[in-house]
Amino acid sequence: GGTLAYGQAQWWQDGLSGQFSTVREGWFGQGTNYGGADKLGHAMFAYAGTRLLARGLEWAGNDRDTALRLGVVTAVGTLVGVEVIDGFSRQWRFSREDVMADLLGGALGYLFETHPRLDALLDLRLQYSPSRGPGRERRFDPFGDYSGQRYLLVLKGSGVPAFREHPLLRYLELNVGYGTRNFEEESRPFVQPTRHAYVGISLNLTEVLRGTAFRGNASPSRTQRMAEAALEFIQVPPATVQGDHV
Repeated sequence: GGTLAYGQAQWWQDGLSGQFSTVREGWFGQGTNYGGADKLGHAMFAYAGTRLLARGLEWAGNDRDTALRLGVVTAVGTLVGVEVIDGFSRQWRFSREDVMADLLGGALGYLFETHPRLDALLDLRLQYSPSRGPGRERRFDPFGDYSGQRYLLVLKGSGVPAFREHPLLRYLELNVGYGTRNFEEESRPFVQPTRHAYVGISLNLTEVLRGTAFRGNASPSRTQRMAEAALEFIQVPPATVQGDHV
């Protein structure tokens, strides 16, 4: 219901038509609408939605397997449903690439939830800072401001058995990522759109908090669980140093 309300306010203001329309958007090419950042957004939303819904549904009383299945179906089903409505909207079109990205994100969420060792070793995160459009900074919009997004695969030192108890390496992470700049329509007339690969080192803030603010907790408090859940999917920009290759 919340997704439908948001879509009505942000995506489908022009109303719906009686005809179902599709479009081939491509993936990460220079000639695509957003250089693939929108596709990674679909995958990331399905991935995070699957995992967070699964945990919430388990907290609500479902067994773990049922909660995970419901989480996948709810997250991916909602996103695919939005795509179907796009097919009937006057402004947008149904994109098969978007649906494939939704399915991939849901599958990755299921994989990480069912493989704790993989989850301990790797994170998929979104890093966001508002970008600058032609002459001004864009409003805070982590879902629609593609130029301000970076999608990262993070290797955590704390997930490597040899580094788990190391006094320094357990707090460090390696990350590789992808992002785009200036693919928005208002920017294209003024600057060339670019695609970027990133490699960097970041600080594992979850481990830092466990060693400071949450040190000595016999079991994680609600505040700790919420903080760690957020840091599992969000990369805090000041906590990372990255090299940029265009």
